[in-house]
Amino acid sequence: MKNIIICLVLALVALGAKTETVTFKVNMHCRSCVNKIQENIAFEKGFKDLKISLEDKTVTIKYNPSKTSPEVLEAAIRKLGYSVERLEAPDSLVLQE
Repeated sequence: MKNIIICLVLALVALGAKTETVTFKVNMHCRSCVNKIQENIAFEKGFKDLKISLEDKTVTIKYNPSKTSPEVLEAAIRKLGYSVERLEAPDSLVLQE
């Protein structure tokens, strides 16, 4: 019975976890740039998911806003040696769960 209660509590906590999405324009030039960002951003606190387009030079990150912020994620990419510009999404395109 105790295990069932613990599982239910964990499930409720997981369902209540809010995620937000932010997109950055990043001066990536090659597949190595993409790999470098993928390998490093995944270790950022609050990171949930990552989509990178080398063609568009964009990095879209899904994150937990209670654990990180767009500013922290931007700084993490900048620390890797890239120039970064945050792209503002229209209100209708902001993804939240």
